[in-house]
Amino acid sequence: MSGKIVAVGNLKGGTGKSTVAVNVACALASGGRAKVVLVDADGQGTATDWGAKGRLGVSVRSHPFEEAGGAGSAAWNAAVDELKAGHDFVVVDLPPQLGDATLNALVGANLFVVPVTASGADLKATAKAIDLLRRARALRDDRRPACLLVPSRVDRRTAAGKEIEAVLHDFGEPVAPAIGQRTVHVDAFTAGEWVGAYAPRSVAHDEIEVLAAIVRRVK
Repeated sequence: MSGKIVAVGNLKGGTGKSTVAVNVACALASGGRAKVVLVDADGQGTATDWGAKGRLGVSVRSHPFEEAGGAGSAAWNAAVDELKAGHDFVVVDLPPQLGDATLNALVGANLFVVPVTASGADLKATAKAIDLLRRARALRDDRRPACLLVPSRVDRRTAAGKEIEAVLHDFGEPVAPAIGQRTVHVDAFTAGEWVGAYAPRSVAHDEIEVLAAIVRRVK
């Protein structure tokens, strides 16, 4: 078995990055559909805290870049490659930082999932994330990793929330259906569960399942 690496990140906090990483990992694994491991590479440890109660249905490996010996550490990449050999998907919750470690993680990934909220600061950070993505692609000869921009924490009552998809299309990368700003995600975190277990058949669950279905199809 040699699985796909799905790196989830942006270069700014507060985008719903960990919410997307945890829930997509669990959706991919739900019902025994795939063998999935979630790697928490962010020193803040949100994904690790989420999985601490053992209710997620996927294993969470805390492996921050910092503990692997700094930017560009071969140890971090080797650990993820080892996990890839035994899983269908390795979902990586990246830290919000620009550097060689993030670049190297993207070079080894199949897909870069970029959650983006409808704010000017997020859009500026996303432009830098796309630049980093293109640097990673330049180091490979297959135009990989693929990219998926995810409108995140979207509030359709605001003008920015109504226009976020159109703005993201300007980056020239595929745009996923939106993940709404929903309190059920906060409640699911508190319970230590993914939204499909905490609130099955809710709108929030449906949105994650749609996103996971897209991720599942990426080569």
